[in-house]
Amino acid sequence: MMVAATLAAGMAPANLSTEPTWLNDYATAQTRVHAMKKPMAVFVGNGKDGWAKVVKNGSIDPEINKLLANKFVCVYIDTDTTAGRSLATAFEVTSKGLIISDKAGTTQAYSLSGDLTRDELSQTLVKYAALDKEIQATESVVRDAPAVARPAVYYQPQYRQGYYTSGST
Repeated sequence: MMVAATLAAGMAPANLSTEPTWLNDYATAQTRVHAMKKPMAVFVGNGKDGWAKVVKNGSIDPEINKLLANKFVCVYIDTDTTAGRSLATAFEVTSKGLIISDKAGTTQAYSLSGDLTRDELSQTLVKYAALDKEIQATESVVRDAPAVARPAVYYQPQYRQGYYTSGST
């Protein structure tokens, strides 16, 4: 009975945060994921509040903020910095995107290169916040594909050797 009362008190709305804490150090975030057993939500963007640019209209509503604050370790990678560009490249994200890990922080559960609507973000976060099974494969969504340098291909015409005559005999 005492345990139930303690758990209920711990889950009281007053004890839940309404704004996520945004980390900018990936190594620190990995340590927190391991300690807290929460998945990591890595937002890739640029500039101040660039994490919000992952949403098509550029804003995240209070319910999504609350979900992020209470169910995820949140990381913001700023591609305006050299370290941010390098990490975004490692995640294969162009200018903006979202990566969600499992609760151990060892496997990517979701990877998005591009942006998404508020509803899509909400559905994705709810799905991966509740995921308790082992990740078998990463759900990948590519809306902004990285530029790929393709080699130039030169085709040389094929000629047949032989005798050609002009006219009849």
